[in-house]
Order: sequence, then C-alpha cells, then structure tokens
Amino acid sequence: MSLAEFKHSPKGVKIAAILTAPGTIRRMVEKSERDRPAVEAVGAEIAAGVGDLTDDERKYVGRWVKELLVPEGLVPDRKGRVAGGRLFARGTIYRKAGPAKRIADRPSAAERIAAARAILATMPHPIMSSEELIAERRQEALREP
Repeated sequence: MSLAEFKHSPKGVKIAAILTAPGTIRRMVEKSERDRPAVEAVGAEIAAGVGDLTDDERKYVGRWVKELLVPEGLVPDRKGRVAGGRLFARGTIYRKAGPAKRIADRPSAAERIAAARAILATMPHPIMSSEELIAERRQEALREP
C-alpha cells in the first residue's frame, strides 16, 4: 500500500479529518518549535477517533505529517521519543529550514584544540594540563571501534 492508497482507505479518511482540522498544523508546528515530535500533537486524537494503528499505518501518518510540515518551512531533523499515551512511541522532530553548515564553515581541529586550551587556561585549578587532556582524548579516539 502506498501513502496515496492509505489516504483513501477508511482509516485514512478519518485521519485526514483530524490532520486537516483547523489548528492541527499549527499545533504540530508548535510542538516542533518546542523540540518535540510533531505527531505528539495528533496521536491522542487519532487514537480516540480511529483506534489503534499498525506499524505501517503509523509510518504512513508520519510521512503524511511530513507532507504537511514541509510547506510550513520545516524539515526533518531527528527522531525523538513521544510522551506516553499518544499512539506513537517515536516521531520526527522538525526544525526550521535554513542553510546547512558546510564542512568548510566548521572550525578545524587546530582551532578546536586552541579553544580547549583557552578554556583550560581560564580555570583556577585545572584538573590536568591541556597537553594531558589532548593525549587522553587521542587515546580514547584510538580505542573507539
């Protein structure tokens, strides 16, 4: 089944009434602005109006939510845990679309080391010297798989 077929199924028609109701998109945008999964805004209402959904049906709802939020200027950012009792266990957290950071815009390793040294220099009683910290971090990096 495709998303388009799901939208025209009996459950899809009921869910459409919920997702297209006045204020639903606004509530999903507000959840995203608060760094919460967008489906958190509609899960309880879908559960009450439609009942339980299969895993595939929940995926279709997630894709449908994406279709509704992208025109609002939001893009998927990451997955997050949904607050209990809202039909979904996890959902996508959206963020405002903006220019992505290019690798060239990120600080180099030397700049990050210099920043770490500067922070350590401001500490009244550093736990270890910057050289010790760097050596420790290198050892940790070598141990990682």
